[in-house]
Amino acid sequence: MILATLAIFFGVGLIWVSAEKLEKYSVQAARQFGFSPFFIGSTVIAFGTSAPEMLTTFFVAVENKGSMVIGNVIGSNVANLSLVFGSMMLVVSLKKLSIQQDRGIHSNLLILLLSSLLVWLIISLNPFSIWASLILLGTLFFVILFWYKKGVSEEIDEETVGSQGGVSLRLFLSLVFLVFAAWLITFGANQILDQFNLGQLFIGYTVLAIGTSLPEIAASISLALKGRYDTVSGTLIGSNIFNGLCVLAIPGLFNRPEMSLGWSHSEWTSLLIVLCIITFAFACYIFAISKKEKKASLPLSLLFLSAYFISLYFAY
Repeated sequence: MILATLAIFFGVGLIWVSAEKLEKYSVQAARQFGFSPFFIGSTVIAFGTSAPEMLTTFFVAVENKGSMVIGNVIGSNVANLSLVFGSMMLVVSLKKLSIQQDRGIHSNLLILLLSSLLVWLIISLNPFSIWASLILLGTLFFVILFWYKKGVSEEIDEETVGSQGGVSLRLFLSLVFLVFAAWLITFGANQILDQFNLGQLFIGYTVLAIGTSLPEIAASISLALKGRYDTVSGTLIGSNIFNGLCVLAIPGLFNRPEMSLGWSHSEWTSLLIVLCIITFAFACYIFAISKKEKKASLPLSLLFLSAYFISLYFAY
């Protein structure tokens, strides 16, 4: 038990540090190609901050613990829009700052809502089949293609890029540390699961989801304090889309029927409803601040933060 706790805490700390470095170097690298802030957030940073979910899902899928995978995906997406966005809003509201969003985000909010419905559909049928994986990955390909065509709109930021030598190496090392951190968290989670005989759903929804969502918290607060709200929203939207369309696709690629043994969609209905409600609330708020600049609301930030802890009741 002590070893499991140390593994999780060390893994979480390593994820926090390496994700922050990944965010820094990915922005520098992406700007060399003149990508927009939203494209950087929704692809490069979102992929980087979703790497822990992908890696923990891979390690868990190897052990045929399918329910833990689903709990990780749903829990991470709920955590992103409640814990992460709520934390960012809390910091900004305490600093009495205003927040505004570019109007061009409307189409991406629609993509987020539609991808959440697709995730619900896949989970309700069979999330562990190869066909489910192909549908999810195919959808992700077209989404990234849409972002690419829309996102190449900025000139190269020479001041930011400068002569950044070794950015690629630093990116690679950040990803290596993320891999190791993800393995540590998965190892600790499995030890707790065996020790207390807790359900895979609950462990995936709590230990894995919160631990792997810490990069988004670190990146979003850091970006918000620098006034990069477009990049924050891009990171959260992109991360949830990557979680749903890429992370959820990983178990099916193993093509192991035993992963679906004992599978019951009804166990997930309440959590999927929570996910859809929090996603809709997030989309409505981002849409509102794209119309008019608003002061960050402290009560609203607390409401978002409380949503995750309320959802724990259904997970348990």
